[in-house]
Amino acid sequence: MRQLLTTVFHFLLRHALQFVLFMVILLAGRYLLAEWRGFQTSTASVGILREAASAGDSHGATLAQTAQARLAAMQGASLAAVEARLAKVQEQLRLLASAQSPSLFTLPLPDAKLLAEHAQQEATRRVEIEVLSQEAHYLDALQAALRGDDARQLLARRHREHVQAYAALQANLEQQRQLELAHPLAAHLPGSVVHAQLAPLAEQEERLRQANLAAYQQYLLQRARTNSAKRPAPFAIDTAALAGALAPLRQTIDAGESRLAQHWIARWRAPVLDVIPMAALLVLSAIATPLAIKAFFYFVLAPLAARLKPLSIARELHFEVGSATLPLAQESRISGVSQALQLAPGDTMLIHPAYLQSSPSGTRKRTQWLLDWAYPFTSLAAGMAALTRITSTGPASITLSASDDPLMEVAVLHLPQGAALVLQPRGLAGLIVHGKQKPAISSHWRLASLHAWLTLQLRFIVFRGPVTLIVRGTRGVRMEMAGQGRSISQAATLGFGTGVLYSTTRSETFIPYLRGQQALLNDRFDGDGVYLYEETPRHGKQPGKVGSWFEGFTDAVLKVFGI
Repeated sequence: MRQLLTTVFHFLLRHALQFVLFMVILLAGRYLLAEWRGFQTSTASVGILREAASAGDSHGATLAQTAQARLAAMQGASLAAVEARLAKVQEQLRLLASAQSPSLFTLPLPDAKLLAEHAQQEATRRVEIEVLSQEAHYLDALQAALRGDDARQLLARRHREHVQAYAALQANLEQQRQLELAHPLAAHLPGSVVHAQLAPLAEQEERLRQANLAAYQQYLLQRARTNSAKRPAPFAIDTAALAGALAPLRQTIDAGESRLAQHWIARWRAPVLDVIPMAALLVLSAIATPLAIKAFFYFVLAPLAARLKPLSIARELHFEVGSATLPLAQESRISGVSQALQLAPGDTMLIHPAYLQSSPSGTRKRTQWLLDWAYPFTSLAAGMAALTRITSTGPASITLSASDDPLMEVAVLHLPQGAALVLQPRGLAGLIVHGKQKPAISSHWRLASLHAWLTLQLRFIVFRGPVTLIVRGTRGVRMEMAGQGRSISQAATLGFGTGVLYSTTRSETFIPYLRGQQALLNDRFDGDGVYLYEETPRHGKQPGKVGSWFEGFTDAVLKVFGI
C-alpha cells in the first residue's frame, strides 16, 4: 500500500510539474509574442510617420518654388490683380482649415496602407496651409504698398493745388502792395480811382485766402491718410516656419524612435544584426571546410598514399625476426565465446579480471597493476591495468570468457620463438608467458610514412614470441593470409605479422565517405604473413553514428600511439 501511494504521489507530482512548466512556457511565449507584435507595430507606425514627414517636406519644397515663381510674376501686377489673388488664397486657406481627416474608427479597421495615406494627407495639408499663409501675408504687404502708391500720388496733387492757391494769394497781395506804394493817400481815400481798384482785389484776397486754407487742409488730411509703407522685397519662403508646420509630426517621430531605442528588442537586435554576417560566414565555413578537407583527402592525399611503397615493420623499422611464422588455422575464425587453456607449471597468465571465468583453486592469484611497467601509458589506455596474475605449480585448466559483454569473443594465439605480431593493445585481453621471462614488447614509430600519417597510426606495438596472446573481438576474431592483397576496414584491424606489407587504399565511393558512412582509407595487407581483425568493430566513432568531439579526440590520440 505504501509503495502504491508513493507511486501515485510521484505520478501526480511529475504531471503537476509538467503542468507548471507548460504554463510557464505558454505565458512566456505569449509575453514574447505580445512584445514582438508591439515592437513591430511601433516600428511600422514610426516608419509611416517618417514617410509622411518626407512626403510633406517634398511637397512643401514644390509648393514653395511654385509660390515664389507666382509672386515674382505679380511684382508688376495691378492692385486689382493682387486683391483677386489674395481673395483666392484666403478662400483656399478657409477650405483647408475646415477640411477634416478621414475617420479611422471604421469597420473594418484601416490597414497600414490606408494609415500611411491619411498621415501623408495630413502632412500635405499642414504644409499647404503654411505656404498659403506666407503667400497671403506677402500679398497683404503688396496690397498695402500698392494702395500707398495711389495715396502718395493724390498727396502730390493736393500739394500742387495748395501751392497754386498760395501763389495766387501772394500775387493778389503783391498787387495790392504795389498800388498802396504807388498811391499811399489815394489808396485809403474812398471814392478815389485807386481805392476803387483795391476794393475788388481785397475781395479776391478773401476768396484766395479761403481757397489756400482749404487746399492746405486737404493736403494735411491727405498726408495723414497716406501710408508710408514701402514695397516688400521679393517673396522668399520662410523655411523655418515651413519646417515648423511639421514640428508636431517630427516630435511624435522622435518620441516613437526614443521609445523604440529603449525597447529591449531594439537593444538586442542591433548586436544580433551586427554578428549575423560573421555567424553566417562561420556556418558556411563550418559546412564548406570539412567538405573541402574531405575532398582534398579523397582526391589528392589518398591516391598519393596508394601509390607509395608499402610499410614493412620488419624491414623499415629495422626489427629483426627469425624464420618462424604464425601457424594458420584451418578456419579463419579463431575465436569463441569461451576458451579453455592449460596453464603449464611455471607459466604465468596475465588476464583482465572480466575475462577470467573459472580457474583451479590451487592456483596462485594476485594483482598486477600494469601489463608492462615500461609502457605505463599504453597499458592504462588499453585497459590492461589491475590485471589478475595467475601462476601454478602444476597443470591448471582455465576457462576464459567475456563476462561483461555478450557480443565479445576470445581467441588464443600462440606466437612461437622468433615470431612477432603487430597488435593493437585494445584487442588484448591477456597473455601467457613461459617460464620466468617477461613479455617481449617493443614500440616503433613511423613518422616518415604517409600511410601512417593518413591513418594517424604513427606508433606500432610489437609482441614477440614465445608468448600466447589472448585476443578479444566483437562478434568474433578472424585470422587470414595476406596473399596477393587483402583490404579490410581500419576499425576492424587488430594486428598483422611483421613480415606483412602494410599500406592503405582509398575507399571505393566518395559519397558514403562524405556522409561519414565509410572511412577514407582501408587497410591493405600484402606478402607472406597473416593479419587479424574483428568482425564487428565498435571502438571509436562508427559510420552513421554521431560521437562526441571528446570521444573522437581521445580515439585519435590513442590511434596515434598505436592503441
